[in-house]
Parts: sequence; structure tokens; C-alpha cells
Amino acid sequence: MKAERLIKILLLLQHGQTMTTRRMAEELEVSERTIHRDMESLSAAGLPVYAEKGRAGGWRLVDHWKQKLSWLKEQEMLALFLPPADKIIQDLHMDDGGGDRMQKLLLSLPEHSREAAGNVWSRIYVDMGTWKKRGEETGPSLDILKKAVMEEKKVQMIYEKADGTVTEGTICPLGLIAKSNQWYVAALNDQGEYRNYKHARVQAVTETDETFERPADFHLASYWEASKKQFTRNLPKYPVTLRVSPEAYRRLFFTPRFVTPDGEGRTGADGWVEQPLLFNTEEEAAGFVTGFGGQVKVLKPEALIGKIKARAQGILDLYK
Repeated sequence: MKAERLIKILLLLQHGQTMTTRRMAEELEVSERTIHRDMESLSAAGLPVYAEKGRAGGWRLVDHWKQKLSWLKEQEMLALFLPPADKIIQDLHMDDGGGDRMQKLLLSLPEHSREAAGNVWSRIYVDMGTWKKRGEETGPSLDILKKAVMEEKKVQMIYEKADGTVTEGTICPLGLIAKSNQWYVAALNDQGEYRNYKHARVQAVTETDETFERPADFHLASYWEASKKQFTRNLPKYPVTLRVSPEAYRRLFFTPRFVTPDGEGRTGADGWVEQPLLFNTEEEAAGFVTGFGGQVKVLKPEALIGKIKARAQGILDLYK
């Protein structure tokens, strides 16, 4: 992959030695023509590589360029040492133990920043897993999608939609997104439309030899953030006003359901809070409220009050 190869070239040159095109080609197992193209790409990106002519000539970096990491601000350097999410690295089969990676970064820092960076690494941990272990969520299909993203190759995919219907088609994978403990692939579909596919719903994926041209204006992070906002806007809205006890209010938003505040809550003299909320459906609202028992009371809508009463009566009848 070109990006990985360019990084390897920079690492080779940062030792301060001059390397010939032939030696780099042998080291990276590519042609000399490929090396020339790579050096043009690095130069066009503003990296200070240049060629020295003559018998002892070759490619090299401007002296001391590797020390430019020290130009970063202190907090920016420390951010580099936030530990990676192990689950993401393992899912992508990119786990190399991490120790060497940290040491290389530490050696690149000014001496006065090394202790602080080491503290960040040893005192902050990123866990993307769930409390309960699930079944295998990745497997070969994620490897195929990752390869297709990196090599800009189309794939054939059989996919189950949220409503249970199964579709089959060709997509152009543009990027992989790890959201909590789930993977998504952003892609262009057969109609040239941007779509997000949940990896857990991919039933089968087959790589092809057909390449595609990645849109020049596509930026994965910006696209994903805009896509999330659009998804939220398109969700159905079911407004509810609750009266919530102080104990329950502290737990009100610790839920995986789609529940969001719809304005500020008002606290009464007894400490109970009148809180407007937005749910997706009446059924979700009823299940949410019932779970809090006598610590939450529905003020409106009337239809939901009737539904909660019916559920409560059903529970009483069950235990008669």
C-alpha cells in the first residue's frame, strides 16, 4: 500500500544516511520507477526530501528534520500517547504489541516531555469492549473490507437491512468506522450514493479486481459526523413529559435507548424534576418509564399514561 510505503521511506531516511534508489527499491521490494514516483509524492506533500548527485549520491532528508516533532505543543505531543483502543487494533489485525511503537515515539520527543508522555500511556486506558462478551463480530469479511478500502477495490456484498430484507450488490468501500463496539463501512453503492453499512449485518462479501476512483472531496470523519446528524434528524419523535424523583434523575440518561432531553428540567420544592424528553416511539417510552417503577410519573401525553396503567395492571394480575 502506497501510504505505508511512504512512511517506511521516511523512517529509512530519518537515520540521516543517503540511500540510493536501488537500495530503497530492494528494501521495499518495489521497482526503482515506483521509488521515483514515491519521492515525487513526498516532495509534493512538502516533506524535505532531495537527491544528491554523484557517485556517493542518493536520496536524503534535510538535516535534523526528524526533530520537527518537537515543534508540536506540549499537549499535542501528549495526545499522541493516548493509548489506542486494543479492540480496534485487534479487529484490524494490526496488533504488534505496542511496546516498540511507544518507544519510537518517546525517542522522538524532547527530553523534558518524555516523563509526562510516559505517564499518559501508563495512566489512561481505552476499552472499546462491552461488559459481557459477545460472539465473534469481525472475521474474514472485515479483513476483506479493510483491504478493499486501502486498495480502492470494489466488492460484492450480501447485506441484511434493518427491516430484515436482504440485498446484493457492488459497493466501493471508502472507509471503516468503529462506533462503540461496532464496525461500519462507508461506501458508494451501485447508484453512486453514499451509504453506511453495519458490519454485523454483512452476510457475505467477495473481493473483486475492479478498482474505483476515490472521490477527491471525500473526508471520512466529516462525512461520518454529518451522517450521524442526518440519521438523528430523521428518527421519529415522540415527546413525553415526566416527573422524576431525585434518585431516578441521576440515572435518567444512562440508557442505550434513543432518549434525549427536550429542554431543561424544572426542579420542584420536593426535589422531583419535571423533565421533557424525546423518544422514538410510544413503545420505547412505555418500556423506559415502566423500568423505573414508582420513581417516574408520566405527566403527558394522556395516551402514554393509559398505556403505563395497563402495563401496571397486567403486572398485578400476573402476581395474583
